Amino acid sequence: MRQILICSKQEKPRQALAGEIRVLEIAQEVVETADFDEAVNFIKNEDFSALIMDDPSPEQHHLLTAVKKAVPVFYLVNQPIDVQDLQIFQKPIRLSVFLTALIAAVAQFEQSDEAAVSLGVWKFNFAAKTLVYKETEIRLTEKEAAILNYLHRCDAPVDKETLLREIWGYGEGISTHTLETHIYRLRQKLETTGISFMTGNGEGYRLVCSD
Repeated sequence: MRQILICSKQEKPRQALAGEIRVLEIAQEVVETADFDEAVNFIKNEDFSALIMDDPSPEQHHLLTAVKKAVPVFYLVNQPIDVQDLQIFQKPIRLSVFLTALIAAVAQFEQSDEAAVSLGVWKFNFAAKTLVYKETEIRLTEKEAAILNYLHRCDAPVDKETLLREIWGYGEGISTHTLETHIYRLRQKLETTGISFMTGNGEGYRLVCSD
């Protein structure tokens, strides 16, 4: 699931920006926080496609540099600053220009190796819908990639109802048979990869990756 983090103490501007990102479907999830320490905790424990930080202090910039990984970072600042490898927008920002830059940065990042996660020896890129190992590439459908992405983020088994809700939403005509069909086809693609789904005692699906 594509996520973008916004850290700003300014509640209304933060919510307005988050709303624009959602309307344009730049991300499926926008995580908002007014607390920098909470933002750092999110960054350490979650996968993001972009970080938007409102006027961080020099100390916060130093700390963010240590934890941001390769994720594109946008600073919204009151005064010009000279920092490397970040996109700086001086307030008041031109929203259309900012959103264009955000869309481009997210798209570029999600096609990069840095956006991939390791599943055993394979590299899984959710945005590209691929599993890659050496010269071998397995192409996934949108729903197959979404199932794999959701399960790899969960430590506990996930029941069918939760997967249906998270992947398909609450739609009429969606049944457990739909999920089982996608799981069956995904298992066929993964049968030689060492990536599998465990089920047991009716607890649901859990992703297992072997080396």
